[in-house]
Amino acid sequence: MRRWRGPLIVSVVYLGLWLGLDVVASVFQARQEVSLWYPPTGLSFTLLLVFGLRYAPLLLLTNPLHGLVLSSPEVSWASVWLSGAFGTAVYTAVAWVLLRRLRIDPRLPGQRDVAWFLGLAAVAGPFVVAVVQVLQYTVTGLLTWGEWFRAVLGFWSGRATGVGVLAPALLVASRRVPALWRDRPAPPEAPRTGRGHASWPDRVRPRWLGRLAARLLDRELEVAGQAVLLLTTVYLAYGEPSVGGLDLAYLVYVPLIWIAVRGGLPRVALAVLVANALAVALVGRDVVENPLRLQLGLVTLTLAGLTLGALVTGRQASIAAAEHAAVHDSLTGLANRVLLMDRVDAAAHRTERSPDARFAVLYCDLDGFKGVNDQLGHDAGDELLVAVARRLEQAVRPADLVSRLGGDEMAVLLDGVTGAEEAAGVAERLLAALAEPYAVDGREVVVTVSVGIAVADAEGLAGPRLREEQDAASGADGGGHAEEVLRAADMALQRAKARGGHRYELFNEPLRRRTRDRLGLRAALRRAVGAGAVTVAYQPIVRVADGRLVTVEALARWHDDERGEVPAAEFIAAAEETGLIHELGAQVLEQACAQAARWRRVFGAATPRVAVNVSTRQLLPADFAPWVLALLDRVGLPADALELEMTESCAVEPGARAALEQFTAAGVVLAVDDFGTGYSSFAALRERTPQAFKLDRSFVARLPDDRPTDAIVSAVLALAHHLGATVTAEGVETEEQLRRLRELGCPQVQGYLLGRPAPADRIEREWLARPR
Repeated sequence: MRRWRGPLIVSVVYLGLWLGLDVVASVFQARQEVSLWYPPTGLSFTLLLVFGLRYAPLLLLTNPLHGLVLSSPEVSWASVWLSGAFGTAVYTAVAWVLLRRLRIDPRLPGQRDVAWFLGLAAVAGPFVVAVVQVLQYTVTGLLTWGEWFRAVLGFWSGRATGVGVLAPALLVASRRVPALWRDRPAPPEAPRTGRGHASWPDRVRPRWLGRLAARLLDRELEVAGQAVLLLTTVYLAYGEPSVGGLDLAYLVYVPLIWIAVRGGLPRVALAVLVANALAVALVGRDVVENPLRLQLGLVTLTLAGLTLGALVTGRQASIAAAEHAAVHDSLTGLANRVLLMDRVDAAAHRTERSPDARFAVLYCDLDGFKGVNDQLGHDAGDELLVAVARRLEQAVRPADLVSRLGGDEMAVLLDGVTGAEEAAGVAERLLAALAEPYAVDGREVVVTVSVGIAVADAEGLAGPRLREEQDAASGADGGGHAEEVLRAADMALQRAKARGGHRYELFNEPLRRRTRDRLGLRAALRRAVGAGAVTVAYQPIVRVADGRLVTVEALARWHDDERGEVPAAEFIAAAEETGLIHELGAQVLEQACAQAARWRRVFGAATPRVAVNVSTRQLLPADFAPWVLALLDRVGLPADALELEMTESCAVEPGARAALEQFTAAGVVLAVDDFGTGYSSFAALRERTPQAFKLDRSFVARLPDDRPTDAIVSAVLALAHHLGATVTAEGVETEEQLRRLRELGCPQVQGYLLGRPAPADRIEREWLARPR
């Protein structure tokens, strides 16, 4: 019984409303079966579009019900059933086309939906029914053939007006009952006009102007004015013949246009309903002799008002979509950087007015997202980003703003936090929520997130000097409070990433100082590289058997006026982070190759090979290998006189394969630096065997007393021997280490025991001018 309760209630309510509207329409008949308007038709379309085509059989009962209660005895029951069956078939076919073929949204949210609805449900469907029914009345003698055309127009206009008056108002009102539309997403809302859309920003608008604008744009006052004007013009047009009567019908268009422009389809649908009901009530039966003019005026008013409302709603929807797209990410639907910056600036202004107010920015970056993209593809990566976005939204308060800054970087604005403790609590929730597995492309994927937190109050973020120091170091404009806070959160994020990821870090004073120093170092390095101030020192690599110099390693050196000698590891890392590694590496290669070529001209072909370190980022560009080979030709250095050293991870990087193959084909020697500390595999060594290995200093430091290290070194030497590669032991500092390496059969050594890095002229004096 419960299964049929809902459909039974719908059926009873529909038939009851239909009969009531039919009685009302019959009161205002211009002639037999020809009403000034006929709202029951609009109710029938609403039933089919909202509740579905399964209720179409109910329409078969309406004509007999009408005939039983109201119809003239001159109309036979066969005629009643026949016309009812035909009308039901036409209206059901129209509803089927709208729902199944054209797939309109019955709530009429868009211009296309309204256009098709009016075209088929208000114009085409009633017209077909009008033609057949008037033809039936003509054949049975109720109408003459001379009246046929005017009767068709009258019958059609009454049904079309009924559809246009009632159905749009009911369909739009159904939006407020989400239970009716569980299988459809919520329709987009058009931007609201009225309050809240004044052109003056709140914080700069004069108070008197704000009060005036608020009063003039008050929504309730505007609606009241529209209602008064609509009722007045309808009364003048249809209720007061002495003032002009029907000749003033055009006046009704003035409030309808105002209502349509300001309120769109939802408000104009209600206005059309009110205007038609009032017009018909005022006219009553006074136009029985000449009803067609009134009918056509009403249908024109109805269709024109609804069409204008649909156009305005469509325009509003387009504006809203463009405004939304301008400040939201197209993939995830989150706010973008523009909206985030605007909200952060607004939060900063609020904190200036309220000294106790605080806000925080959480800068988030996914750990391991690149691996998902590389292994599963970019579509899977996009699917993962959308899932992450939804989890972020669920983990924060509704008032908090979640935004996507680009790639896998997202940010959360927490407005109105009590302090760092509350922001840290939110960050912990994010870490836990995002660490749960994701279902991506049919697979279970686990990624984590690193979070940087910056908390700001009325006094700024770690004092105003952060922005000043950054601007002084970079020479760039700070970009305002929003940029300052976001930059601080990014600094904390980088700290979290450097500590292994899957954690959060708070921006604080020590981090500010480290960041200041790093920014200063980067700026100074950029100036030094631009001025060519980075020099090259050379460290000897000698043959163990006879102590002769076989190779010199070129090492970048930088002396800064303020910092003194900057450690290579420090400024090389800064060059990698800023992209200066390409220019810096090119300068070192040019100096080293030019020096090696000069030595060959001065000291002969027996001079040592020169070894230069290269990074993965240098090897990735397609023009790097051709540039190096062209450099060798330009300075006159044979390819086999150059050795390029790289880490294990660099040697097995797929993107570096093309460059390494070009170097091998040209005869350049390739060496794996710091061997034993990376992640290369024996499979990689089989595929791409280097000509030299450099045994990391961490192994040499444990010789000769550590037996496991001794075994490892022996194994590496044996492996290199069978691969036909040379081994150089790095970091040799004692005679005991050198003696044990000689016993193990290590062919080459490098370290402070043999010689420290030195300028080219010292290498010439101590090694080349008088060979050992």
